[in-house]
Amino acid sequence: MSEDKAKRTTVSRRSMIGAAAAAPVLANAGGVAKAASLTDRCGTFVAIDIRIRRLLMRWGDLESDAAKNQNWFKLSRREQLELPQGAEMARIDKILPGLFRERRKLLEALPRSAATDPTAAAAKIAAAAKAIDPEDHEEVHFLLSGTARDMAAMRCPGCHQPLVTETWIEWSTRVDQGGKV
Repeated sequence: MSEDKAKRTTVSRRSMIGAAAAAPVLANAGGVAKAASLTDRCGTFVAIDIRIRRLLMRWGDLESDAAKNQNWFKLSRREQLELPQGAEMARIDKILPGLFRERRKLLEALPRSAATDPTAAAAKIAAAAKAIDPEDHEEVHFLLSGTARDMAAMRCPGCHQPLVTETWIEWSTRVDQGGKV
């Protein structure tokens, strides 16, 4: 594969974050966005999962701040919504159901999709790692994450080119090792 083609097929972290940001729009556009390949569908799944985790963490931070500084649990629902934290929490509450539906649809379809190259196989493993909650099955989650990272680091013994062309695979599984989500 030429260097130009490798650069065009590599998904950057910025692209993944953009996909995560676009996911709510796609999920609410009246239908499921059709991904061009298994690798794309896995990348979309990972991006949506990361977006969900970020929103859940933000929601928790907002609630914690409101409870600490605004007497949150003694306020009426109307009073809660008048606070900046309450308004943002309500916005997050509206976004999450669509993201959960889209993630579930992708997860249901991924096992039926055959990987035809090392990149697609690594992408499926990376998606599986995201689907397994480390709090429920820590060993399985980290086994899958590690396997995806291992595959992303592999080189062809003949030409020494990477076997996995999508850089987001290694990045997304590294996030599970304590990096920021």
